[in-house]
Amino acid sequence: MSIEEIFLRSLLSRQDSQLTSFCIKDVKYSYSDLFNYVEQIYEQVKDIQEEIVYIYSFDDIRTYATILALWYSGHGYVALNPIQPLERHNEIIDGVGTHYIVSCIDGYDANVEGMQYIHTSQITHDNYSKKYNISVDIYSEEITAYLIFTSGSTGKPKGVQINRGNLAAFIVSMDQIGLDLTTEDRCLQPFDLSFDFSISGYVIPLHKGASVYTIPQKVSKFIYMAGLLGRHHLTFLQMVPSMARNLLPYIDEVDRSSIRYNMFGGDALTGNVLKAWHKDCPNMITYNVYGPTENTDICTSYKIYPDMVDNPLSHNDIICMGKAFGYTDAIILDDQDQIITSRNIEGELCLAGKQVTPGYWKNPEENTKKFININRRRFYRTGDMCFYGEDDNLMFTSRKDFQIKINGFRVETGEIENQYASISGGRFSVVMPYKDDNGNLSLSIIIEGDEYDYKQHRTELSKILPFYELPSKWLFVDSFPLNNNGKIDRKKLKEIFKL
Repeated sequence: MSIEEIFLRSLLSRQDSQLTSFCIKDVKYSYSDLFNYVEQIYEQVKDIQEEIVYIYSFDDIRTYATILALWYSGHGYVALNPIQPLERHNEIIDGVGTHYIVSCIDGYDANVEGMQYIHTSQITHDNYSKKYNISVDIYSEEITAYLIFTSGSTGKPKGVQINRGNLAAFIVSMDQIGLDLTTEDRCLQPFDLSFDFSISGYVIPLHKGASVYTIPQKVSKFIYMAGLLGRHHLTFLQMVPSMARNLLPYIDEVDRSSIRYNMFGGDALTGNVLKAWHKDCPNMITYNVYGPTENTDICTSYKIYPDMVDNPLSHNDIICMGKAFGYTDAIILDDQDQIITSRNIEGELCLAGKQVTPGYWKNPEENTKKFININRRRFYRTGDMCFYGEDDNLMFTSRKDFQIKINGFRVETGEIENQYASISGGRFSVVMPYKDDNGNLSLSIIIEGDEYDYKQHRTELSKILPFYELPSKWLFVDSFPLNNNGKIDRKKLKEIFKL
């Protein structure tokens, strides 16, 4: 089935419903309100001749309505996070090469030469007279639904293309994991739209006719999330594990008995976090899910019932990833790219199926590197090292490269190292993760050479990199230790600086 048949048509059938679609900044919008916005924005974007349109991703009903209007009109979107540096926006715009930006804030633009801005701030649902009609046409599955830009080891972000066929396969697949969401469910969407986990944060609830509760930008996120739980008695949460860890101090007095389902993804879930989060939630079912951006958000799942919380399947306290479901096929390859079938033998996880991206946007070199043909099927190399555990569940061990995740955001340390070299006259550095006093993963940058006042360089990096890629520790070493292969000995650096 197409995305039009399984999602857009069913969503349009609720256009007169008074059930809540979104709650944004404590303002509730019905499905009827949502479609008033969608249909008016649809009129502004339907005749755009380019496939991709940029969206400034404000926490606003018009932003979500713009996404739907673009999908109804056969377009895709790229979300530009307003709090990221202008240089980051320019890199993405240069990489995509299209010329339309939609913003719900008048005057908010990057003044990029040759761009055309569409402002939707004057659109309201109060003065709408239902004079527009959306035509739900069937478009090619190959048309892009969205691009997500992730950190690139060369210093430039790389765009992952997810087309309409990928998104349709994802929605159908998610119906198979046992989430019986209804129109009575109230669902947390805490992610910025430039983060891939945001897709399931709004698509899955809207698919079921449920309500989506969002987090405003520039607020104390965890205090606000605790308030949402207390005021609105949310029933379905989607979070990265670090969110739960940071949220725990704020919810001692919050009644969480309303939570039916909790979904963790985007980073490794540990048994300690799982147990702490399940306290006072005796009936909650947790899903530990996994899925790279390149395989449309989520593709493996491990369901944890309340009586399993004290003894889930895990390795080194990392909860298992479960099994591939829906349209995804998963294999593990050894160093010679041979398929591993036995248990407890580590290799690289590779994924195939209808959810796998067509490739990186205008990046043939990266496409050649990250995709492989096995038995006449195209697989994506995830870079995640895994093995088959009990009942052939997938167990995560480590990253194949030095790519890590900070609060769910993918970070390739090489990007930070290259950007630092460019602003420091070519000085060498190594970026390594460490756990701060709260147990959260942060970044350190270790610089070779004499110690100096690095404040100016830190400021310059903040103008280039998103906030989650900025090192919080700046360390110095006379010269990098080398291993027997002549490579920088990162294990030794970790020991020296107690990271």
